[in-house]
Amino acid sequence: MVRAFARIAGICLFLQLTIAPGTHAQNVRTIFFVRHADKVSDETDAPLSDAGLRRAECLANTLPDAHIEQIFTSDLQRTRQTAAPLAEKLRLKPVAIPLSRPDKLVEAIRSSKAGNVLVVWHDATLPKVMRALGAPEIPPIGHTEYDRFFILTLAGGKTHSRPGFTSLRYCDCTK
Repeated sequence: MVRAFARIAGICLFLQLTIAPGTHAQNVRTIFFVRHADKVSDETDAPLSDAGLRRAECLANTLPDAHIEQIFTSDLQRTRQTAAPLAEKLRLKPVAIPLSRPDKLVEAIRSSKAGNVLVVWHDATLPKVMRALGAPEIPPIGHTEYDRFFILTLAGGKTHSRPGFTSLRYCDCTK
């Protein structure tokens, strides 16, 4: 429990430092990436398990003040279910993009006018999507790792700026 609190506190501190009021004026975009929450089976369109539903609620309780303006998911129900509690809190309608088209996801993120974005995607292609947007290479996401949380900060208009990148874990919902 202490480790979970420390992780959440770390996320909150990071968010305060990177998405403070006025960031739009500085042309900074923050993209939050999570893999969908825990699923009930390995079926293609498996829904979330009870632990996954708890993790989705935890995500909603972690990010309500992150100034997220747009949410992208895949077209599979587990990504939509993971995003649903936060989307409801923020009164946003997630944009579903076909899982088979991660290139369309990258294009949608790049063309979005939103300053802060949440992406709920899948373990096999999420690292490639992040890499295409300027994140460093990350180790593969394990098939049973549902707690991975990544933050990519992009400073637009700066030709030699490096993207900010943080990899965290969130919401231990297996207990």
